[in-house]
Amino acid sequence: MGALPRGLGLVERVVRGELDPRGGPGVVRLAEESGLDKGQASRLLRDLVNSGVLVREGHEFRAGADLLAVAAEAGLWGVESRALLRGLVIRFGACAYVDVLCGAMVLSVRAELAAWAEFSWARAGRLTPVWCTGAGRALLFGQSREGITELLGGEDFIGAGGPYAPRTVDDLLLRVTADAARGVAVCESEYDEDVLEVAAPVRDPRGDIVAAVSAVVPHAAARDDREELVAAISDAAARLARLLG
Repeated sequence: MGALPRGLGLVERVVRGELDPRGGPGVVRLAEESGLDKGQASRLLRDLVNSGVLVREGHEFRAGADLLAVAAEAGLWGVESRALLRGLVIRFGACAYVDVLCGAMVLSVRAELAAWAEFSWARAGRLTPVWCTGAGRALLFGQSREGITELLGGEDFIGAGGPYAPRTVDDLLLRVTADAARGVAVCESEYDEDVLEVAAPVRDPRGDIVAAVSAVVPHAAARDDREELVAAISDAAARLARLLG
């Protein structure tokens, strides 16, 4: 398993651990729960603390300022975003999300789920790799080749992703460039097999990407409404951008 998936797992366990009556988790507990040795867990946690995703308080780890900041980002849209996401669920049978970038991870801060979604990754609060998700790709549209390379430097692209996920930085860069040219990311069987994910960036009044709207639907190869979904996601991102303006 690559460093990024292991890091994602640690962040998720820290966030969930904050609700534990025993207190926030420490290195030993996180290592045991993640199936890592203490040295591996310690190194990953140190990197997450240095990046601002986590913070260490004594022996315990908690969500850091950067993680909390990006989680608050989508709060700007309130009820409007929920209605917009529900519309995508009803129209396409999709799981629909508002996602933000958190280091080399994608954090889903709002989610509306379809009836078929019985997977742990479907809920709000999920953390997924930036390199094998439609939302991740859309959130990278504004980044330079150098920035993306630095963001994913050292990642081995192993341990996460479906059969058509990119497996190198160069492969990812080609896909980001192609998707950015049309303004919407379309990923088939990249995060999970036979799943289609479509995502578009949400830009603030300055043109900076602050979030993404994404929709995930099953049975990718059988979809005959793909272009309708692409258009709907593009429209949803534009509507959220207008709220920011």
